[in-house]
Amino acid sequence: MNNTNFEADQNVSLKDEIYQYLRHWPWFLLSIIIFLSIGYTYLRYTTRQYQASSKILIKDTERGGGLSELSALGDLDVLGGSFNSVENEMQILQSNRLISQVVENLDLNIVYSRIGNIKSTNIYKNSPIKATLLNKMALYTAHASTSFVVKNIDSESFGIKYLDGDYTNYSYGSEFEINGVKLLILPKSTLESTIKEEVAEAHTEWDEISITIQPAPKTAKSIVSRLRISKIDTRGSVLELSIIDPVKEKAEDILNNLVVVFNKDAIKDKNEVSRNTARFIDERLAAIRKDLDSLERGIQRFKISESVTDIIAEATLNLESSSIIGREVVVAGTQLRIAKLMKSEIDVDSFNFIPQNMGLKDDDLEQTTFTYNTLLQEYLNFKENATSENPVLKRLVDQLNSLKQSIILSLNNIINSMSIQQESLIKELNKVSGKISDIPENERINRDIERDRVVVEAVYLLLNQKRETTAISLAVTAPKAKIVDFALASATPISPKSKIIYLAMLVLGTLIPVAVVYGRSIFYNKIESRTDVERGLPNITILGEVPKLDKDSSDYIQMNDRSILAESFRILRTNLQYKLNAVQHDNTKVVLVTSTVKGEGKTLIAFNLANTFSYSGKKVLLIGADIRNPQLHRYSDTLSKRTPGVTEFLTDDSLKLKDLTITSSVNKNLDIILSGAIPPNPAELWMQDRTKTLFDEAKENYDVVIVDSAPTILVTDTLLINKYADVTTYVTRANYTDTSLLQFVADTIKEGKLSNVAIVVNNVKLTNFGYGNKYGYAYGEEKKTFWSAFKSKFQKKRSFK
Repeated sequence: MNNTNFEADQNVSLKDEIYQYLRHWPWFLLSIIIFLSIGYTYLRYTTRQYQASSKILIKDTERGGGLSELSALGDLDVLGGSFNSVENEMQILQSNRLISQVVENLDLNIVYSRIGNIKSTNIYKNSPIKATLLNKMALYTAHASTSFVVKNIDSESFGIKYLDGDYTNYSYGSEFEINGVKLLILPKSTLESTIKEEVAEAHTEWDEISITIQPAPKTAKSIVSRLRISKIDTRGSVLELSIIDPVKEKAEDILNNLVVVFNKDAIKDKNEVSRNTARFIDERLAAIRKDLDSLERGIQRFKISESVTDIIAEATLNLESSSIIGREVVVAGTQLRIAKLMKSEIDVDSFNFIPQNMGLKDDDLEQTTFTYNTLLQEYLNFKENATSENPVLKRLVDQLNSLKQSIILSLNNIINSMSIQQESLIKELNKVSGKISDIPENERINRDIERDRVVVEAVYLLLNQKRETTAISLAVTAPKAKIVDFALASATPISPKSKIIYLAMLVLGTLIPVAVVYGRSIFYNKIESRTDVERGLPNITILGEVPKLDKDSSDYIQMNDRSILAESFRILRTNLQYKLNAVQHDNTKVVLVTSTVKGEGKTLIAFNLANTFSYSGKKVLLIGADIRNPQLHRYSDTLSKRTPGVTEFLTDDSLKLKDLTITSSVNKNLDIILSGAIPPNPAELWMQDRTKTLFDEAKENYDVVIVDSAPTILVTDTLLINKYADVTTYVTRANYTDTSLLQFVADTIKEGKLSNVAIVVNNVKLTNFGYGNKYGYAYGEEKKTFWSAFKSKFQKKRSFK
């Protein structure tokens, strides 16, 4: 025996790796079709989502959204500045307070849906009916949604079904109650434009409409979660508002109405301080007007009683000094009076807006007053949506109290300072007045009265000026947000994205078969083709492959048979003939057919190989040497396991081989000797000299002897008679023989237990044939169409043992 290398060849070419996937192309195609169908179904019934967006400009952001139209008034703006920024306005736009107002304006908590076979469709404004809530407060206290179905009966009545109950009929416009919610339903029968009239006509034909009434807070939170606000430019004040919704018109209406509500809220906030300041000024003007009128009437009475028409200054220098000091006294008195007036307006026990820019020469006081009013406005806004125990509200109260105390302290300081300054100036003025001894008493009295009048008049003019400024601020109510682009929804949905879905389904449809094939290649330990055998036994001759046939195909060949099975055995015969011709003797050749384990098809190979040789004109003897588990009798209707055969020949020396041979009924060149009875000692029988006699007689009378022997790994019978064989045909079976068993074959050959071995691969799928599966053995037959080939991939196959 040659020293042959039996090391398994583990190299797998890239072509083989790719081919193991390509040969399963029908499953790939089926998987892709299934997944694309899933993707189509998903896109067909998934609710489409559209995105609407708009752009707005926040005006005068450096001054917190103050009225830019008042910039020409300069320091007359009683509203001052604020610390609001674009980021603050973004938070206001996303507040539940404003969104709740939008929900109420558009009735977004009432959802109209057209009932479909699989899903319902939101019809929003296209609903043929409209539900009106009569007790809206119930929506703010409800914890769950209320759904019911409205059925069209006629033009004057409709039916309502709640939960699983029956329909209850109502008339349009009549009040009814469901789950604690009172409402009425009216038909949309009057529309303005021609287009709307066509839509209304279409709406008259409807069967059932589903109406869902959701709690307003829940609807508002849903909108807030979908609303996105971002700055177009980090240094600019243009905001982009966007929202995603299944209904394009609804998304556009939400954004447009949100801007309207935001502007109304901003105007309301801006006018709050102005209204309070105007009210304070009006009250003070009424009081000061009385004081001024009293002083002017006093001057009039004095001049009439004293008959004074004109008083000439006697001492110019003293008069000038007196005039200067008098002006300072007036200024000090004015400051003192304003400070006292402001202090009197401050209520210790409550929070009220404090007038600003009253003319006090104290920048810290003006800044503190401005901060107080701004903080008070924030406190009033937050108080609407928070309880008294809210920590943020408590913090605002503490800050307001602190600022109020600071303002009172500043006013007290101003009053004390002005009082001291006034007293000092009066003393100085008295000194100067004493020097004017020649001035008539009437002039002194007149000046005293005039001085008081000037002080009161100065306060009056100042307040009157502030009243006009406040009136202008109230009249100018420009919106804070200017619309750059109205809301516009995208024409195509942003989700689901059909291209991505189809691509994902295509990838999944491809990857899953790849994963299955790859997993099978890792965990599947059976041979599938001659390639697997060549890899495990790289230096062993392979006679050929026997195909796996259809269920209705015959498992044995006949005369002039042109089936795939017959062609494959003709190839086996030819290849085996080359192997037999290499044997160095001219006597009858003996072919031993064996396998590793039971069920690999050695009997099928032996029987059909014998048939193939006999059809070529050779006299062939087929010996059933598997005396432990005989199977050869299966190929004859008249034979059985009890038919005498090899066992009887080995145990009875008087028997001749010709006494036990049976000529095939369909092939006169083929004789068969069955295994016979199953003996208790098969191995011992094969070790007798009678075994040599069996083969010697067979060689004398036949051209070819084919022996169907037992499996090698289970019993020793085959190894005992292998010395009589010229060629050992070793049968493996695709999708049955473990790849690990190939190592057993290699070890058996290396140890010399089997000689001149050639491998036959049985039950091979046509797709796994080693030499061009696309050609096959059906030479001369009509080529299958693509569709018939595709269907044949999924038809059941039959394997032959």
